[in-house]
Amino acid sequence: MHRRRRPFNHFVLLDEKSTQGSAELLLEAIRVAPGLALRAAGHPDRYTLIHNGAMLARKPLAHVHIVCTRSRFWKGVAYVLIGLKNLIGSATHSCKRKPTP
Repeated sequence: MHRRRRPFNHFVLLDEKSTQGSAELLLEAIRVAPGLALRAAGHPDRYTLIHNGAMLARKPLAHVHIVCTRSRFWKGVAYVLIGLKNLIGSATHSCKRKPTP
């Protein structure tokens, strides 16, 4: 599991060895999220899960974002920042592609 702290507590759970299926990964995220939220945001129900299948990830690995915030405002900020990261990353990737003849 990877942790990012700014501007909100954000964890990314992934199976780097690809031994778990997507459903098992999501179940593991559901299991660990309340404990992470309790430590990071002060209450076990202050978390949001965002599941990404392998085909939509930068690397072909399914992963789950566990976002721990104290308010709906910061939850919204998390969605915007993760979305912008994906938008910029995909635009950068498509600009680097070589044109097909």
